[in-house]
Amino acid sequence: MNEDRVRLTVEDHVAHLRLNRPADRNGIDDKMAAALAEAVEAIHADGNARALLISGEGPAFCVGGDLKFLAPKIDKLDDEFQSMIGSWHDTLPRFSELPIPVVSAIHGGTAGGGLGLVWCADFVIAAENTKIATGFVELGLPGDGGSSWHLPRLVGLRRAQELILDNRVLDAKTALEWGLVNQVVPMDQLLPVASALAKRLATRSLTAIAHSKERLRETFGNSYREQLQAEKRGMMAAAAQPDVKAGLPAFVAKTKPTFPDRPKR
Repeated sequence: MNEDRVRLTVEDHVAHLRLNRPADRNGIDDKMAAALAEAVEAIHADGNARALLISGEGPAFCVGGDLKFLAPKIDKLDDEFQSMIGSWHDTLPRFSELPIPVVSAIHGGTAGGGLGLVWCADFVIAAENTKIATGFVELGLPGDGGSSWHLPRLVGLRRAQELILDNRVLDAKTALEWGLVNQVVPMDQLLPVASALAKRLATRSLTAIAHSKERLRETFGNSYREQLQAEKRGMMAAAAQPDVKAGLPAFVAKTKPTFPDRPKR
């Protein structure tokens, strides 16, 4: 894995993925896209990881595509986009499909295609200095990274139009009010708070979390009856897993359960 782009460590069952281009505000170039693709597959394969924390080194979480990388290729952007966005758009669903909870800790500039790493998270902790913007219309581009799919679902069509068509920049407080982030904290508390959350989530039942994440991904495409059937299938599948044998008796006894290792699914 290219550590000039990302760093991945696993400690206490929490995988920590750090975007590592601080001088470029973690802008995404072809090497960054490739490194993130490699990282997410490593996390899928790592049976020790029970939660994932994503953060960015330097003054910004991720400003999206690296414009200095793209500008010299202005006359062949279609070829560059075919490769780079193709890779990025294969990678983002793999983050969303992780059977473990994902926490994104964001700060500073959080924009463009880099917002994909916000949308794919289950929990988002934002530093007070966070600025969220799609940014693409200023460049003459319609955008990538999944904002056109996620934003109408997260904030409604009208606010999505405001963010995408008029490039409204949201501060952390407004992002919290709009439901784009779960919590806003001072910058010096960002990683401690996000890490504590990831560690707490790592103690949960991953059988329950994996099935719950799957149900939530399906919900906008299912009818009520279809969703109820999907919930039943999930409950039946989970009933055969070891987690319920740890969790249910502990709940009845009012004790804290210890769930087994990451389940095979």
